[in-house]
Amino acid sequence: MHARRFRHPAAARQRGAVAIMLGLTLAVLIGFAGLALDLGRFFIIKTELQNAMDACALAASTQLRPGQSDPNALDRAIAYGRVFTTGGVSVNPLEGNIDAIRNRVNFQTDTVNVQAENITFSEDLAGPYVVQASADPNTAAFVQCSLPLADIPVFFMRVLNPLLTTQTVSARAVATLASSASACAIPVAACKAPGSTAASNFGLSVGQWLVPPAGPGSPYGTGNFGWIDFTPPAGGASELASLLSGTGQCNASVGDEVGESGMVASAESHWNSRFGLYRPGAGNPQQASSPPDFTGYGYTLSNWPAGANAYAGVQAGVPNYRTALAGTMPYQESPPNPYTRLTQAQHTSQGRHRRVQVAPVVDCTAWASGGTNPEIEGWACVLMLNPMLGSSPVPAMEFLGLSTTAGSPCATNGEPGTFGPLVPQLVQ
Repeated sequence: MHARRFRHPAAARQRGAVAIMLGLTLAVLIGFAGLALDLGRFFIIKTELQNAMDACALAASTQLRPGQSDPNALDRAIAYGRVFTTGGVSVNPLEGNIDAIRNRVNFQTDTVNVQAENITFSEDLAGPYVVQASADPNTAAFVQCSLPLADIPVFFMRVLNPLLTTQTVSARAVATLASSASACAIPVAACKAPGSTAASNFGLSVGQWLVPPAGPGSPYGTGNFGWIDFTPPAGGASELASLLSGTGQCNASVGDEVGESGMVASAESHWNSRFGLYRPGAGNPQQASSPPDFTGYGYTLSNWPAGANAYAGVQAGVPNYRTALAGTMPYQESPPNPYTRLTQAQHTSQGRHRRVQVAPVVDCTAWASGGTNPEIEGWACVLMLNPMLGSSPVPAMEFLGLSTTAGSPCATNGEPGTFGPLVPQLVQ
């Protein structure tokens, strides 16, 4: 007979314990692995969404116009901010809309759906940020794009928490316009009065019209307007064209020497592009990269007999520049062939701040006397008054004061000591 094997009751109770422990361990391991996988996925979605909000804020901020009495500024800001959702954007004054690249999230499978209420505005960086209906286009200096993505499914972390089925990821960005590192925007100079200094606005009066001198001899010796070469002698026609048609920036500073360019004819079509006047033809460089100002309305002695203060002055039956800017008014006359003229709608949708610009102040008599090139002594804020049309095109500018003066139209958000083209910058 075989003896019956005795099994202790405690041992019987431990049967299957390893399986239970293995199951619990696997659940924990899957939970932690899922935590890494889900969190990694949420991080990627967050990065994609943040990129979208950055693009939205930067694009919207390009249309902010604090202190310029532009009632349509926030409408344009919202349209520009949403363009990466809608996809439609016009980048060419003479062509139709093209598709912008839509921002996508969730591993580039879903389009970011930015709505008008996701774009808010504030006078100060700290806020409060309000929707367009509650914002003032004349004081809004900051734009915020913010968007939450709700109901993102949770795949693995449910093992640790069965109630955790979805998650929300949010992102926000704030942008404004700030002065760029570049100091000048158009290849022209304001000629100072002999012996004058910055303390007296270099002998120029606010509202004064600056015109090239007439007659033979030095083009600038007796005038108060001159075409210049920022990189003498390497500049010339190509520099004039790129500064007027392109981004309009250069890296000049006070104390740098500038040369007399004298290539007025080559600058004609590029100057006129800022007034919404373009030569047709696929080979014309303006068609590729030369947006207009928000208004092309021009000023000469024929429609503004005072010959001064066209920026904000009064002339019966004629809008000043600020009024024309607010109404996005096109050039008021039919241009001669071969120019075509943009419409009011095109100025509204395609315009930029292109006619109020910074120009260097120099002693132009240095050229008249045959001496060395003059140095930049300061920066003037000027308004480009009229296009160059006809057999003897004569451009003119209006002196709006020094660009570093408090409240100058060329000062960054009206702050004294700042100048230069305004560019969008992320601040949060």
